[in-house]
Amino acid sequence: MFINQAKWKELPKAYQAILTAAAGYANNDMLAKYDAKNPAALRRLLGAGTQLRPYSQEILEAAYKAANEVYDETSAKNADFKKIYESVRGFRNEEYLWFQVAEYAYDTFMIRARARG
Repeated sequence: MFINQAKWKELPKAYQAILTAAAGYANNDMLAKYDAKNPAALRRLLGAGTQLRPYSQEILEAAYKAANEVYDETSAKNADFKKIYESVRGFRNEEYLWFQVAEYAYDTFMIRARARG
């Protein structure tokens, strides 16, 4: 949650707690709705004839390279962006380490197990 830190510190602790709880609830509510509604939406798309195709490795590599070039250019011109992006990138890299151990292996297993019936 991005909040003006000076103004945040002026709030009573009870208001800080309320705002923190509300932001957490809104985030969880949005994610739950997103996860719950997407399978049905995907089925509707497929039922209407949509064909799903993964991006090729070449397209993914080019998009990754282009995105990082934009992030680097923007970081060079905008100190606020650079500060936020460096924080996000560091967090993301740490999370991918965890996801490889916890989420990826389990999700891969479940996808394969479901396909076997």
